[in-house]
Amino acid sequence: MEVAIAFVLTVVVASFVAWPLLAAPESSDQPGVAPQPAEQSRWDQQKREAYAAIKEAEFDHQMGKLSDADFATLQRKYREQALAAIAAIEGEQASSRSGAAGRKPSRIAYCPNCGRPAPPRANFCPGCGTGLKVLLKDAVA
Repeated sequence: MEVAIAFVLTVVVASFVAWPLLAAPESSDQPGVAPQPAEQSRWDQQKREAYAAIKEAEFDHQMGKLSDADFATLQRKYREQALAAIAAIEGEQASSRSGAAGRKPSRIAYCPNCGRPAPPRANFCPGCGTGLKVLLKDAVA
């Protein structure tokens, strides 16, 4: 009798633990939210990966694993990738809003330093305080 109860209890606990692994994944994290287009999510992923690489390089530089020259090279490379992704995201948003596919965006929608969304008329990032007008001039040049 005790063996049967122990066996049933073990099966119940094992099925409870394994249920998240065996259940079908949901299509979206939030119910009622439409999934993003593939192109949009690709640019968002590139932006997030570039930010993560920049933060990793900063950490390695602070720990003494990267020299100043290597850090500058990595930071420039990943910053260019992030800016390219941000420009593509803004270009897609501007073309979807106005219908003009060849029109370039006039404002930065995301801070290339920390990745937070920038309000439409902001001169500085609300997250890190980076000047957005200066970054826009640097990105265009």
